[in-house]
Amino acid sequence: MMVDVKLTRSLFLVFTATLAYADMMKDSPVKFPEKGALPAKYRPDVKTEQVTPEPDYSIFGTPQRSLEQINQIQAEMVQGTFTPPKGDWKYLPKTHRILTEGGDLHVLAFGDSIVADTMRSGWLAKLGEVYPKAKIRGTVYVRGGGGCQHYREEDRIVKNIIPRKPDLIFIGGISQRDTEFIRECIQTLRKGLPGVEIFLASGAFGSNADPRDAADLAKAPHSGTGVYGEKLREIAASEHCAYLDMTAPWAEYLNSAKVHPHIFYRDRVHANEFGEQILSKILIAFFSAPYGQ
Repeated sequence: MMVDVKLTRSLFLVFTATLAYADMMKDSPVKFPEKGALPAKYRPDVKTEQVTPEPDYSIFGTPQRSLEQINQIQAEMVQGTFTPPKGDWKYLPKTHRILTEGGDLHVLAFGDSIVADTMRSGWLAKLGEVYPKAKIRGTVYVRGGGGCQHYREEDRIVKNIIPRKPDLIFIGGISQRDTEFIRECIQTLRKGLPGVEIFLASGAFGSNADPRDAADLAKAPHSGTGVYGEKLREIAASEHCAYLDMTAPWAEYLNSAKVHPHIFYRDRVHANEFGEQILSKILIAFFSAPYGQ
């Protein structure tokens, strides 16, 4: 299905334009702990290898959830809807070939805790369900508050990403200090992995911006509906990467669910297991789009 990106964004803005919530805590039905997060109802049921290459950084395998657990969570979560994001296969031909024709696909994601939450959703397991011919595995390399400004330092990409030889790299999260650091990381990756494919994604969760308020959300430093999204899209085009705006469909899902957004949070910043599945659904919709979009 072809989706007009400008029209989709305009409808999203119109849908939420009449709402104004400056602070989600003011009407929140959820009481978060002063420290830490609410306990998880569904802890990941698949054990994966984890290493600590240096203090504050972690590398672990994914998916961490079985399809059975993912399906159970998705059946229990409050349901919402979103406009499927437009596919962007132009710079992912190898990924598409492996998914549809078969072979090994190694996906590596790096970034912050929001990236960790996204990957913990187990969306790669769902991707394997969509494309059963492919053998998909994932690696996650994260740092709390980690953006490309951190990974460009201390030869971290050369030491910890390039030797793992991923086929597809996901760069996302909400902690990018400057989009030019993203460009620098892309160029370093391409020097060490000339054939690697990359997709960039805007943020979701992670800030006090209220998804019920379009203007407030657009101002968030990670938002795909604001200035950051425009810059990220430009970098994706100039550096031959795919681009996914996760912000608009995430907000659309939350609004259509007709519950307070905090129902999908484990603390004031991060998604719970139900919120993680919103991100999974967006990614699966993106990678399920027809080839040629």
